Amino acid sequence: MNRWIDSPLPRTHHAMSDSFTVTAELGGVTHTFPCRADQTVLAAAEEASVPLPSSCCSGVCTTCAARLRQGEVHQPDAMGVKADLQAEGFALLCVSYPRSDLNLLAGQEDALYEAQFGQFQR
Repeated sequence: MNRWIDSPLPRTHHAMSDSFTVTAELGGVTHTFPCRADQTVLAAAEEASVPLPSSCCSGVCTTCAARLRQGEVHQPDAMGVKADLQAEGFALLCVSYPRSDLNLLAGQEDALYEAQFGQFQR
């Protein structure tokens, strides 16, 4: 299953007005909110008053890291996540645009850090 997309989809594939449903779990609480194809998941969460972790909002710091359980995102500016980890389902919600309905586990900054750099600290 392709969990991330590294190049923009043709505009004919998803109209920018398309809306998807995001189901996000954080700290044992599940939140569901809509997200447009032209809107980041973090922006949609904020618009829906869903408190997801964030800091830089530019795809660098990894505070907003999540793990996709289901669905696809387009995250062209996710500098803080290696491509192989994006393929494993890691996403930075501040720069992730939905391309389908999403089910994700938010608050994965530590898991992402361990996956990227843990081998260097042993």
